[in-house]
Amino acid sequence: MADQIAPASNHGMSYIFGKTFVHDLDAMASFYEAVLGVVPNNRHQDVMFGREIDEITYRPAYPGGPALTLIKYLDSTGPVVGEAVQGFLSQDLEATVERALAAGGSVPEPIREIPDFGIRVAFVLDPEGHVNEVIQMLS
Repeated sequence: MADQIAPASNHGMSYIFGKTFVHDLDAMASFYEAVLGVVPNNRHQDVMFGREIDEITYRPAYPGGPALTLIKYLDSTGPVVGEAVQGFLSQDLEATVERALAAGGSVPEPIREIPDFGIRVAFVLDPEGHVNEVIQMLS
């Protein structure tokens, strides 16, 4: 999908990462690595807005692509889920769904086709309920 949309940017800006706040950083890291195949790049502890954080950043899936970061505020259990949707491209959507279910995730709706966009899509929820939209190209 990324290679089907012509790149564009205003003001020299580029989207380079997204962060999802989680409750249990280590458990969610295990889920994302096992199910969605992300590869860790680094783990970092710091302070953001006066609050201590712990975060794991994953490598981009392709040169110049955006990176996913899982982040936790150490002074809270985490946010309400549904605050963000992360997108992933799969070569085998059924296998991704099977891995998600085996790892404690859920798939609240059946896989469906969206011919207008040339994709099949599944919404994979991690064990904390965070939404991941996983697509597979039809062609």
